[in-house]
Amino acid sequence: MTELSSIDSGLIPKLEEIGVFSVESLIVKGMNEVKALLPEVDEKKITRVFMEAWRKKGFWFMSAKEYEKTESEREVFTTGSKALDEILGGGIWTWNMAEFYGEQGIGKSQVLQTIASEAIVKGVSTVFIDTEGTCRASRIKEIITKRHIEGVKEPKVNLEEVQKKLTFIQTISTEILFEVIDRLPLTVETKNVKLICIDSLISPLRSEFHGREMLAERQFALARILQKLRTMARVYNLAVAFTNQVVAVPVQSYTGDMFSYKPTGGYVLGHVSEPRVWIRRGGGAKRIARVVDSSWLPERECVFMITDMGAVDVPSRREDKDVA
Repeated sequence: MTELSSIDSGLIPKLEEIGVFSVESLIVKGMNEVKALLPEVDEKKITRVFMEAWRKKGFWFMSAKEYEKTESEREVFTTGSKALDEILGGGIWTWNMAEFYGEQGIGKSQVLQTIASEAIVKGVSTVFIDTEGTCRASRIKEIITKRHIEGVKEPKVNLEEVQKKLTFIQTISTEILFEVIDRLPLTVETKNVKLICIDSLISPLRSEFHGREMLAERQFALARILQKLRTMARVYNLAVAFTNQVVAVPVQSYTGDMFSYKPTGGYVLGHVSEPRVWIRRGGGAKRIARVVDSSWLPERECVFMITDMGAVDVPSRREDKDVA
């Protein structure tokens, strides 16, 4: 915090009391929240501090050349499937919040656990937030073992060391989720986290804020969480990947299915996710993933599989014959 000339020595301990220990965590906290938490501090002083912080981290006027330089620092992480990576423009990108939605049992959690497994194998510090009790440390271990240890002549993966790169966080309520998101910057900075996986983002909100009369309150709570995550993704140059549930909408005319399925979260979530990926069932273990919304990717789809190795490519006919 001392790198900001507009911060005096008396303000630093006050900021630390509300969980702000760096320029990045200051920006994630947000000016309005800091003003509300520190009413005794002059608002003009807080505004000056934030303006200096924004300029320092590139959230201000800059030339196209300068922006191109910051954009070149982005990183990308594999999903475990080359086909899925291809339609995502290479994989899961930092600065973005990639959303995977679909019906229950379709394999969304498996995709997320594969993304996390592949990231930590590459030495990427990862946080996995589980709101549904679907993630298992044993499953992460199995995916890594099947992909990088079993059948590999000279395994280069030390399973015990790799697992240290993954931080599990289980939440059972919206209150806990709020606290976790609010405290994440400290973990991100301490462990140099570059990937955050959330399975699922909407679950606690959907169960606690039910009925039309609570819809506005739920969407406001969701917007607060999304804003924090999106700011973290940009400020810390990290990627966020999360799963989303669907809601069944009755169709007026029968076309083989009585329902169509839409992702939950409404426009509040839809405007933040980048890209938005719909996963639906194919034959057997096959799954079809389609990019349905993105600011830079075309609408296209691919076929992949869910196996004991997590998300993988569909074997070619030649590979099938070799196995047989």
